[in-house]
Amino acid sequence: PVWILLISFLVMTRPLLVAQDIDNRPPALSLDICSVIAHPAEYDGKEVIVTSLYRVIIHGAILTGKDCSSVNVSAKESDNYKANKHAATVLRHLLKKDHFAPVQIVVRGTFHVAHQGQCFGGDICAPYQVEIAELISAQAVPPKSVTAPEAPAPDTLVHGSDHVDPPK
Repeated sequence: PVWILLISFLVMTRPLLVAQDIDNRPPALSLDICSVIAHPAEYDGKEVIVTSLYRVIIHGAILTGKDCSSVNVSAKESDNYKANKHAATVLRHLLKKDHFAPVQIVVRGTFHVAHQGQCFGGDICAPYQVEIAELISAQAVPPKSVTAPEAPAPDTLVHGSDHVDPPK
């Protein structure tokens, strides 16, 4: 019957849907942590797959994003936590090199919003928490790329000889 073939197909391809790419890129369906905290009520209590920067702190760990680095999200492993073996190895290796350096990770977990008079993470008192059920991928944070020279101001005159007259 057709349903047996469909179930067999889904069982066989399920690992391919959640496994990280060979080059450790985040899954296409992951959200940036900044997108989630920009609309916290929309995600409160829901399972999400997020890309974020993971940092170990004195009494735990936090998630943050490049575009929302002023907001800390408490990171807590769930009771049924599991990790992709390669991602766990990469995370351990990077943290061994520098225990407090950020690591770019993709996790699946439940997002929680602190309600009035509540916060997460003890000492950091974060307004949000991701209860991590699965570590999907981990990679070093790319070094700050060499920035291209800034474009000249609109009133700057660039000559063919590459000489630039400053703005007036």
